[in-house]
Amino acid sequence: MPIDYSNYPKGWHKEVRPRILARDGHQCRCCGLGNHLWGYRDAGGKFRSLPQRKPAPPGFRAFRILLNVVHLDHALVDHGDHNLGLMCQRCHARYDKPITARQAAYTHKYPGAAATATLPFLS
Repeated sequence: MPIDYSNYPKGWHKEVRPRILARDGHQCRCCGLGNHLWGYRDAGGKFRSLPQRKPAPPGFRAFRILLNVVHLDHALVDHGDHNLGLMCQRCHARYDKPITARQAAYTHKYPGAAATATLPFLS
């Protein structure tokens, strides 16, 4: 789903994101993978680095690690550095899983509810 940057402060891309990347050493705070690494995940789920653009072994898919600046409290209200951290897409999905599961249950129960609306349990 595309990100609605109207929920983010001005300067997010040019000021906030670069500041958080530098602060966190361009590494995922959970698994330690670096931004823009190229590689694949083996059968056990471990990331295996490859030289840039080298294909993964047969049966695997090569991809680039892209770090997200995430809100640690899951809400898009507090944009302070203390509430922001870097996570790779896999760790971000795992971190948000309890919230996204509750969002899915809520929108299933109330089909007219907007998925991007502020849900009662996030207020």
